[in-house]
Formats: sequence, structure tokens, C-alpha cells
Amino acid sequence: MNVDIDKSSVVQWFDGQEKHRCGYCKHSDTSITHGMWAESLTVDDYQNLIDRGWRRSGKYCYKSIMDQTCCPLYTIRCDVVNFNLSKSQKKNIKKVNKFLKDGVINKETTEMIDSIESESHLHIPKDHPAFDLTNINTNNVDNVLSGYNNDSQKPSTSKKEVNTNEKCERLEALVDQSCDTENTSSQKSITKTSCKEGLGADPNKPPCKKAKLLRIERKKAKGACVQKNSTPIQPKTIEEFLEEMPVDNKNKLRICLIPTSVPTATWTEVENIEFELYKKYQMSIHNDPPSKLSLHGFKRFLVKSPLKPKSFPNNEEGPGYGSFHQQYWLNEKLIAVGVIDILPKGVSSVYFFYDPDYASLTLGTYGSLREVELTRKIQKSLPEFSYYYMGFYIHSCPKMRYKGKLTPSYLVCPETYTWIPIEKCLNLLEANKYSRLNEDIDALDSNIPSEEDILQIKIIYKRSLLYFSDFKNFVEDPDRFRKIGDLIGKKCCNTLIFYENSW
Repeated sequence: MNVDIDKSSVVQWFDGQEKHRCGYCKHSDTSITHGMWAESLTVDDYQNLIDRGWRRSGKYCYKSIMDQTCCPLYTIRCDVVNFNLSKSQKKNIKKVNKFLKDGVINKETTEMIDSIESESHLHIPKDHPAFDLTNINTNNVDNVLSGYNNDSQKPSTSKKEVNTNEKCERLEALVDQSCDTENTSSQKSITKTSCKEGLGADPNKPPCKKAKLLRIERKKAKGACVQKNSTPIQPKTIEEFLEEMPVDNKNKLRICLIPTSVPTATWTEVENIEFELYKKYQMSIHNDPPSKLSLHGFKRFLVKSPLKPKSFPNNEEGPGYGSFHQQYWLNEKLIAVGVIDILPKGVSSVYFFYDPDYASLTLGTYGSLREVELTRKIQKSLPEFSYYYMGFYIHSCPKMRYKGKLTPSYLVCPETYTWIPIEKCLNLLEANKYSRLNEDIDALDSNIPSEEDILQIKIIYKRSLLYFSDFKNFVEDPDRFRKIGDLIGKKCCNTLIFYENSW
């Protein structure tokens, strides 16, 4: 067998189902996954695994057992070519741009935006102040009018008892009082002057409209004229919003992309700076004790990667494929880091951490928008590079539904591994935590391996490289590789090399 192991993906499979404490619902032993340790992975193999529901944490790769786990993990990605900014995302960019310009943050506005963004569907709860009418004084008009009521013997009435006719009579009295200036000295009380009795609205004239309605109608009419006489105005792109900054900013934001698949001298210079920022973030945001935060653990979790770096095809310029840290420097201070993988079809977000002192800037949202921008930039020279992978969408955990706000987004069906618009999935996920998202009952998994593909799986056994067709005679459970093949798919059956220390 002529195979270059140094250029191949080498993984160690973990048999059985692994049960862990769920990081979303916090139940113990309810998160059920399959797992394998990737000593090395080509970017093409990892792309195929991601599109099949796999994900990496350091060098550990895992796939949720969707119909058994407590919180099913649906792979989600955003189509960056047709990306649309939401109103809250535009506000987030403007907020950061304003801070860069003058160094001032409107914390009240920020807290309001952050609370809205944390809601799954921009839902305002019933106990929100907007629904509290106790602070709204609806008696103001009645109180002012009652000051001009000279009938002291008549008891005061509540706002519910005052009808429309009484208010009209009071208004008439006010008008008469202001107009009848000649006889005020001789009159002891305000009386009506000889006013002609009105006949009501002229039926031949159109009814009066409120000023607000008139403004809306004028705006619509103006818009219709613009559309007739000129081409419609195109909405601004995400790049245009991000670049809306004067050159004389008080603060300078510098974004650097550092490769981590193979450590470089540049990485060595910032390693400790990143770790201190990570430690500050974990302690403040996730309440991790300092004793559990070590440089070794940080590197194992977010720095070490199984991905083999690779240049872009056709000598295209750019960072190439592999694992990277996208750093955000405010002047000379590191305030945020986005851990990402650049794969053949797009950018995959691994983790994001930031300085809690700048939490009011909503840097998590800002970082995801910057990663969308990076994906769109690379896509200009690589047409198939058009997706931003956001990890997992967990509909059963409301706090994790924010990922669906990047539009248009798609979820992968756990049975057919086809991409379905998230709008078509929500009703299914509301009804059941686990659901086949592809509504076409005849649709099948096109990447399912055949028996011949299973027999071609490559295995390292006693320092020799064998096909499973030869290796199956040495194992007690040959069906295990049928299960492995179904989980990794046909494409990876032909490229992954498996090993176990006991073989």
C-alpha cells in the first residue's frame, strides 16, 4: 500500500458512547457523543467531518448522538455571499465605531441593546417596564381642566367617570374665558357667549388626519417617486458599515491573523499575553477558579490543532488553510481573540474570548461580524469559499439561539446531511428536540459508505498499514467499522487512517 502517512489524517477511535455533563442544560451524564482523537487532519477531511456534524475541541473530535443526547447539536452555517445585516448588528458596528472615534460608550444604550440581543426572538417579557402603566399619569389632562371648574359644589370625578361631553364643556368654558375679556370684571362666574351652534364636519370635505399619518403618506409618496425616476438605493454592505470610521479616531483598532497550526515566532511573542486575557475572560464571564486555568490547558484547548496547513489553490494570495487566531488590538492592548479554522468551504469559528472591561461593546457579536467579513474577503478569489460555520445551534437552549440571527443561515439534517434553511426548521424543533430536518421522506444520505468503502478503511496494525479487508480477521467485532463508516461518511472512509495503542 503506497500511502504517505505524513500527508494523511491519522485518528484514534474511541469505542462506545461517551457520556458527559451537558454544558447547556447542566445535567450530568446526559450529553452523549461519539469521539476520536485526531493526531493529524487534512483540511479537506475536517471539512467533510464538519459537514457531517463533527466538531473539534483542540485535537479531540466529537459528534453528538442526536436522538439520545439531552441537547441535540445541529451544525449551523451562514451564507456570507447573501449575508444581510440586522438592525441590532448595524447598531453594534456603529457603537464600536463611535467608541473608536471618541472613546465614549453610551452604557444605557448598550445595556438595552445587549438585553434585546440576548432574547431568542426579540420577545419582551410581561414584567418588562414597557408593560407597567403605574408610572404613567393619565390624569394630567383632567387635573388641568378641573382647575378651571368653578362649580365648587360638584364633587370631583375620577378619570373613569369623566365622559367626553364633560371634557368638551370644560374646553368650551376655557375658550369663552379667554375670549370674553370685556365683561370679566362684572361677571361673578364664567358664562357662555353667544356662539353659533356648530353643524359638525363638512361631509363634502375629506376627514382630518393626524400629522403622523400625513407624514407617513408623504414619505411613501416620495419613495414611490424616487423608484419611478431612479434605480432603487442598494443597502450598505457589512464592509461599508465596518469602514465607516474617520481617520482621526481617538482609538486605533488593529486586527491581526496569526497561524497556530504550526507555532511561529510571532505566536511565541504573544502567547502569554493571550493566556492572561483568556484567564481574565474565563474568571469573569464563566466564573472559572484560577486553579483550573493553566497555560498548558489553554494551549491544549485553543492553540494546538490537528489541522495541516495548506496554501490556497492556484497560488491565490491569502493566509491559506489551517488554524488561526484573529487578534483585536486596541491601540497597543489586546482586547479580544477569535480562534478560527480556515477550511476549503469557509471559516469555522472555534472560540471567542475578550477583555471583560470592554463587555459593553458586545465584542462577541462584533467578532462574529468581523469573521463574516474575513470569509467574504477570501470568497472574492475562491468562489466555493462562501460559508461561515458557527459551530452548533442548540434550539433546546434559548441562550444559544442567537446564532440563528446571522442570515441567511442553514442547519444540517442529522439523517440526510443536507442543508436546510433555519426558518423551515424552527417549527420542527419547537415540537421535538430531535428532528429530521429534511421534510422530503425520500431523501437519502448521499455520503453513506458502501461495503466496499468499509473494506478499504486503512488501519495501522503492529507498525503495518492494512486495509480493513485484511484487518477484520484480527478483531472480535468487525461490525464496529461499519458503524464508524456510517459516522464519518464515504469520503473519509477513503482518507482517514485509524490506529489504537493496543493494536
